Amino acid sequence: MPGPSPLPITGRPVRLAIVGLGQIAELVIPPYLARGDIEIVAICDRRQARLDRWSAQLPDTMATTDLDEVLLGDADVVDILVPTPLHGEIAVRVLDAGFHVQVQKPIARSLEECDRMMAAARRSGAVVRVLEDYLFFPPLVRLRNVVRSGEIGDPVGLHMKIVATGRGGWEVPMSSMAWQFEQALDGRGMLVFDHGWHQLALAEAMFGPVARIFAWVGGTRPAPDLAPQILLDAPSTLVWEHDNGVRGVLDITLAPDMYFRSDFYTGDERVEVTGSRGSVRCNRISACGVQEPSVVVYAEGETRSFHALDDTLPAGFEGSTAHAVDVFTRGASPVMGVDDARSVLAALEAAVRSATTGAVVAVTDR
Repeated sequence: MPGPSPLPITGRPVRLAIVGLGQIAELVIPPYLARGDIEIVAICDRRQARLDRWSAQLPDTMATTDLDEVLLGDADVVDILVPTPLHGEIAVRVLDAGFHVQVQKPIARSLEECDRMMAAARRSGAVVRVLEDYLFFPPLVRLRNVVRSGEIGDPVGLHMKIVATGRGGWEVPMSSMAWQFEQALDGRGMLVFDHGWHQLALAEAMFGPVARIFAWVGGTRPAPDLAPQILLDAPSTLVWEHDNGVRGVLDITLAPDMYFRSDFYTGDERVEVTGSRGSVRCNRISACGVQEPSVVVYAEGETRSFHALDDTLPAGFEGSTAHAVDVFTRGASPVMGVDDARSVLAALEAAVRSATTGAVVAVTDR
């Protein structure tokens, strides 16, 4: 079996295949189409309608319902955008076939599946990069830079907020959501496990691994008469401590009738880091709520606001794509590789255990 393409790739575009064309593809694919240094050579999905949707923009690209056809092709990198429960199985097949991999977050639904992916990457020598757009979202990049600059002093606390709403964003088809509700049956809910990945990934990128975590996870059926099978894991609260002593809190609330304008996913999200001399806050991520500057810094009795940062959700995916080109054509290290992703997953699995036991859980298996 041939090995993965030697890196860095020079003198030609990165050849990319995409497996899975669900809702997240609407954000992942457009930045690829806008660049001349990426060539999409194959798209794959079980649903013909999804293939037809993208084939209109990619008339010369192979479109198939069969993963084996993709693995016989000449891609350098395979994007895995299928539902999380399928990540492990498909990633191992792709890695063993000799391709580099980009996989949508969360990296896997369990540490066991993640470890199988890591073993396959070691066997093949391939690069595995996890697609985590929040690490490239310009206001969150600015927030991290402010923290690193020392302007607000030593970090002493992290506060995060998600208000999940049902009004204002795009209509996500049930075909892209059903697996989320099935996965939630074993404690891996849409808001804590899937969305909460973003927050814990950002927290670990700033402050390092989580040492211990407590999760108080509730449950709400937003439409008990129409869709009793739909259970959302809110209200929920996660509290954790990093190895370096910084403590974080994530508060998740469900407000189904609240309106937040968005062209994509909707909801209210805030991130605030408190330092020994000041604080820095990101006021929005997925949607446009209160029209404040996207980032506000407070220090020494004064505020400094950032009004001109690109704070639209696609900006994070565009930044992630630019970083992918750096990884595959210039030899840069992935901002989120498999080791980083495994650490985040270990914290989330500890949160799932905490919600079950009602106790603080040490993250010992990272």
